Amino acid sequence: MFHDFRAANPLPAHSQLVRSPYGTPEHPLVPKRRRGLGGGMFAATIALAIGIGATAIGGEYLTAPDPDVMLRSGIAFSADGLALVPYDRAAAGGLLAEIAGDVDAVRLAAVDLASGETRWDVQLADALDADAAAVAAGAEYAYIATGDGLQIRDLDDGSLVVGSGGVPGLEAAGSGTAAYGFDPAAGVVALDVDGGFHTVALDAREAAPADPAVAAAWSGRLAAEGAFPALGGMTTTEASVGEGATVGVEPTGADALGATLAVEDADGRRALGTRVYYEAAIVLDQTVTSATWEIDVDALIDGVLEDPTAAIDLIAPAGTAAGAPTGHVLVEHRTEPGAEGFTLTVVDLRTGLPTASLATADHLGRSMTAPGGHTVVLAVPADGLLLSDLVIVAPDGSVDRAVFGDLDLFGDSVD
Repeated sequence: MFHDFRAANPLPAHSQLVRSPYGTPEHPLVPKRRRGLGGGMFAATIALAIGIGATAIGGEYLTAPDPDVMLRSGIAFSADGLALVPYDRAAAGGLLAEIAGDVDAVRLAAVDLASGETRWDVQLADALDADAAAVAAGAEYAYIATGDGLQIRDLDDGSLVVGSGGVPGLEAAGSGTAAYGFDPAAGVVALDVDGGFHTVALDAREAAPADPAVAAAWSGRLAAEGAFPALGGMTTTEASVGEGATVGVEPTGADALGATLAVEDADGRRALGTRVYYEAAIVLDQTVTSATWEIDVDALIDGVLEDPTAAIDLIAPAGTAAGAPTGHVLVEHRTEPGAEGFTLTVVDLRTGLPTASLATADHLGRSMTAPGGHTVVLAVPADGLLLSDLVIVAPDGSVDRAVFGDLDLFGDSVD
């Protein structure tokens, strides 16, 4: 029997459609491209590395020890109430300090004496052994002596106007800070290597030969090479307070540890207050310093034979008490016998009452009087080891304290 299978459909009449991931020719399907993991992993790795680095740098900044700061005694004043203070800054090191290029440096800060705030702070040199001292300032410029010569800076921001050794007329000037001084009438005085004197008037940018009178007045006071001497503080048991009057330390009794203050003038000697001070001394003003003293040798010998302790006044003649121009006297003393550290007390010369006091860890440094009547004194803070603070005594007898050497995360001074 013959069977014709050609008409037979091998598939069911309503079979289920088979779908292709690529669709049909009429309706093609394009698969979505999957995003690879490589780019995301790379970005995440970079972000993680940046986070770790930022944390490390921030941690170093927050945990870094304070820098060691030592103020230099070559301080100058401007007419508008700025103190120009050179200082050494020895940082603890680290990545941030290296990036900022300010690990060890000699810097110059301009401090507003009325507020105690720092107006600007600039770097003078990147080595602590660099020679630098502020000499003078006018209304526009500050004059800074360095080991390479005199430089001129803008008083507004401390920017360099004329570099070291670039002042016209000072081509042969001495190579150290000891070759420069300040004369209130003539301005900056400079000594050249041939012994000649030159002057730079305040706010001028070039030098001229000094007048014969100025040259004679400064003969023997400057040196063509070498550094400005580091002046320490000076105290005494008796000092001038003007108009023929003196203030002194007077023991409360024979072999007594304590002492009071007394003023002697044309009317006689009187007690200045009733407070008892231990190991007390009067702080001397050192705005103007002298390289030489005339000493009566015969009187010195006789004084040493009679009283070796009192004879020291013959070697260092009595000077002016710091603070006297505003009616005050500065007393360095201990708060009690054998106490650690010292205290600076400001005493009113009229009433004998203390107007302010400040604890210090050691003897005071140089004291100077600014044109506006402020007295500044270099001091060691109560918890410090170095002369790192500038104590500012205002004309009213109040005390402020300026600190130096604080830098921000980017190595800029924190004003």
